[in-house]
Amino acid sequence: MRKDRAGKALLKASEIFDLPGEAGLGVPRVTVTGSHRVHIENHRGLLEYGPETIVAGCAGMLVKVRGSGLEISAMSDLELVVTGRISGVELIC
Repeated sequence: MRKDRAGKALLKASEIFDLPGEAGLGVPRVTVTGSHRVHIENHRGLLEYGPETIVAGCAGMLVKVRGSGLEISAMSDLELVVTGRISGVELIC
């Protein structure tokens, strides 16, 4: 419960000061470049990985990338880059 209150306070502060959520809240940022690249920041790990679907866990949601020939071209603790023929990106809350 304490962590939840702290998260809400940080969210409120970011709204008051007009700061982007990803600046310190761990809120995911998803950037789609054309139909061949998706960059996910602040992910929490892979939940599904295949040539047609890649699902990453994020703070309070999932990011699902659909397409064909999907690959993870780069991955670190906080960032994930998916390449291939992207047909859709879905945020699941």
